Amino acid sequence: MIRCVLFDMDGTLVDSMAGIRASYRFAFDRMGMPFPEDLLVREVIGAPLLSVFRNVCGLREPEARRAAELYRKYYAAHGLHQAHAYPGMRQALLTLKRAGLLLGTATLKKEAFAREILRAQELLGLFDVVCGMDGGDTQSKADLIRRCLSALNVCAEEAVLVGDSPFDAEGAAEAGSAFLPVTYGFGYQEGSPAHRPPPGPFARAPREIPTLLGFA
Repeated sequence: MIRCVLFDMDGTLVDSMAGIRASYRFAFDRMGMPFPEDLLVREVIGAPLLSVFRNVCGLREPEARRAAELYRKYYAAHGLHQAHAYPGMRQALLTLKRAGLLLGTATLKKEAFAREILRAQELLGLFDVVCGMDGGDTQSKADLIRRCLSALNVCAEEAVLVGDSPFDAEGAAEAGSAFLPVTYGFGYQEGSPAHRPPPGPFARAPREIPTLLGFA
């Protein structure tokens, strides 16, 4: 029985593409590197920021940490203010809350950024817990899911993560929770062979989430 619904943030709760793109561009410019535009941004949203600069961009540890620092500097000043909730998201969350479910956010975004975005979108009060990346970039998606579950005193089998990318699916599987993919975000795209969601139901819009979870 589901008692708790956890949400990824970027591409699931909010459309944050503009701010993420601008923040990556700022970091690349300051590091003296050519910016690969959407080819990079669309492929890495949802991945741990430090690992993107290390593993995707090929930077050594000191340079990767410097690039992550530059990204967050710009994002704090400008990028986070460019995010907006997907249409229908507030009503979907209200439907789940009225059904008696606990709600949480498990995001690889810095926790202070996540809270500020949710507050600006007037969604923060609907969540029972918000868990984001720590200052040292040491947590995985599964770690964040487990933090949410611990804070809410919920077993993994009683929770489902809603997310838009394979990073979310892998984190949910590692944590032992169910997973509901969405295709209105950045990762999974209905009809795209390269970005096909995993087998099973998926939400094409926020309003479908409560129904697919059996709470509408």
